[in-house]
Amino acid sequence: MENTKKKILILGAGRGQIGLYQACSRLGYESIAVSIDGDYPGFEYADKVCITDIKDKEGVARLGAEIGADGIVTACMDAGLPALGYACEQLSLKGPGSRSAEVSSNKWLMKDAFIKNGVNTAKYVKIKCSDELKEAAEELGLPVIIKPVDLGGSRGINIVFSEEELADKFEDTMSATKEDYCIVEEYIDGYEFSATSFVADGEVLFVLPTGDLRYGENDEIPVGHYVPFECDEDMRLQVEEHVRRAIEAIGLDDCAVNVDIMAKDSKPYILELTGRLGANAIPEITSEYYSSDIYELIVRTSVGDYSTTGEFRETDDERICYGRMLLSEEAGEVVWDDAAAAESNVCMFVKNGSHVNRFRNPGDCLGQIVITGKSLDECAEKTDRIIEDIKLKVRR
Repeated sequence: MENTKKKILILGAGRGQIGLYQACSRLGYESIAVSIDGDYPGFEYADKVCITDIKDKEGVARLGAEIGADGIVTACMDAGLPALGYACEQLSLKGPGSRSAEVSSNKWLMKDAFIKNGVNTAKYVKIKCSDELKEAAEELGLPVIIKPVDLGGSRGINIVFSEEELADKFEDTMSATKEDYCIVEEYIDGYEFSATSFVADGEVLFVLPTGDLRYGENDEIPVGHYVPFECDEDMRLQVEEHVRRAIEAIGLDDCAVNVDIMAKDSKPYILELTGRLGANAIPEITSEYYSSDIYELIVRTSVGDYSTTGEFRETDDERICYGRMLLSEEAGEVVWDDAAAAESNVCMFVKNGSHVNRFRNPGDCLGQIVITGKSLDECAEKTDRIIEDIKLKVRR
């Protein structure tokens, strides 16, 4: 009998893509994992596994054509976006086009598009050498931020407070990138948050300001999020306006959108915008907030099914939806009570009794807790109690 199920290529098989595999299963679609070989958790959820580098644009497009893919999706990472855009364009599938995927994956191209479309964003300079860095620092004024253009998260990003640090921080950033250039931005001393959005069939469905939970000496590493992020009405309207402008500037369509924002003097600055769903509990808290699964929205949209887009509209929900990563400040053997964790809906990313690293980046997270509450303090207290209840410990 001919297989009539919709076929969905899912780029990546890490923990951030598991929700997409589960959504395909619920919707009755066939999920095809596209990934390099390795011990990836998504393989257990996929209906089929194809070993292909998700950075190989031609390879992904060729695979999609051979399989007869009805949609191509990813979430929570940037690596496969250029290939996703290229393959969607080549196969006439719904999703961001090749150019928009490329721009949203390159901070220099992105900033240039922002400026041309009137989006509030930090001033920047593209540089290739330490001499150009010194000139940029003089032009922008210290402190400045050095960023690789091709990496997501906090990887390779350096804040420079003095001239003496310029050379070392530049070398660190360039050692992380595959490009021969990076960008230097003015340092905006404000408060940082993010936004989650979705665009389908040319319509921005929502712009949801999202609070960040951060960790590190300079609060540089995101370890969770919450919605809604409280801000005054004027700020909310400005955020929505400039997120919409940024989406238009890049030309994104039929995809989730993750936005990093810095606010200063009652003005939001769009730092980065990427055509994919954010990580660190953003999918779960967004789904909880709208009482509708955003992974399913991504999958449905990829095949041109817009029937559920109306579920993601303005809500009067007064709950705080809160998601926090579990981490350890020391290396060792991690153990917990499996039954208690299951009862509290705690999602663990590592195996019970396995060795874990001291937390340095999101890849070192042990698991995730998602809850709701009436205040941030209540959510934090609930999270701490759950950690105690499941007896989560790391033994040296």
